[in-house]
Amino acid sequence: MGVAPVGTKLLKRPAGGMRRGRGLLMLCLLSAAPVAGCGGDERKQSGGGGAGGGGDCKDADTALTAAARGHVGPLKVATDGAKGAEGAEGQVDRITVDVCRTTDEDATATVIVYGMRDDSIRDVRHQLRLIKVGGLWQVTNDLDTRRCQKGRGPQAFTGEYCQ
Repeated sequence: MGVAPVGTKLLKRPAGGMRRGRGLLMLCLLSAAPVAGCGGDERKQSGGGGAGGGGDCKDADTALTAAARGHVGPLKVATDGAKGAEGAEGQVDRITVDVCRTTDEDATATVIVYGMRDDSIRDVRHQLRLIKVGGLWQVTNDLDTRRCQKGRGPQAFTGEYCQ
């Protein structure tokens, strides 16, 4: 195994937490419904340019987009009337997914979670590398950065912690 770039997390998640409810999310994603149908997420698929930025992206497939979106776990997106409201039913305002399949078995994706209901963190960006193993897309690296609430730290995406 090679050395991961600074700020990159190799995949090992603690039990519980974001894993709860993953079965329901996977059922929704695998039911052939578009990702946007699972909680009102905003979905983008790259036909060129995409998360890789180089314009050499091949058409993304639904399974690739679902793997990237599924990586952030089940998050409930607020309805338009509840955006930013204190005690809103949703956990986040919106989620965007931008994927770039560079080869048949390699891809990058950027998943941004906007409007988190947190007093310190406003948005989180996951820059993912995915590979296809046994016909399934798997995340191999996740470089996550955050943007802080006003007055709680950096307003640009960075690896710095929010106050």
